[in-house]
Amino acid sequence: MSNLNMNDKVYVKNLCAWDIYFRRIERAGDIKIPSKGRIPIERSEIQSQIYDGNVFFVGVDGQGSKAKVYIEDKDTRVLVGFEEENSTKKQEVLDEKEMSRILELKTDKSFKDNLNKHVTLQNEKFAIMEHARKSKFKDYEKIRILEEHTGYKFEEPKIKTK
Repeated sequence: MSNLNMNDKVYVKNLCAWDIYFRRIERAGDIKIPSKGRIPIERSEIQSQIYDGNVFFVGVDGQGSKAKVYIEDKDTRVLVGFEEENSTKKQEVLDEKEMSRILELKTDKSFKDNLNKHVTLQNEKFAIMEHARKSKFKDYEKIRILEEHTGYKFEEPKIKTK
């Protein structure tokens, strides 16, 4: 771990359905991560953003939980303290895999419990509804629960055209 090159670029992924912008710390300029996009950023810049408390990276607890930007490199996540090197415990983020897991739950109770535990922020609510739409989710009772929890309608509004 001590021999990581801090100038190497690693990919970070925007977990939001909108663009994210923030100022660089290591040098002049801004960073834009497109909606649901991923870009390479130097490890040193990522570390500086985290030490500076950028909520896009540090999430709600300062340890990366519910972050809006996910660092795709495990070594970098370990470096900044979001994960441990020899542990199976992962950084808590709502990614595609986690949303699929929640949507596949069998009982309404476990579905509600998981929504209440893992889908609390506005970007997470929007993301899981988008994920359900894209995956052509068909469980109508869970769709009703999802609409109630997120405040979004499952059916996308129809745009009138001439």
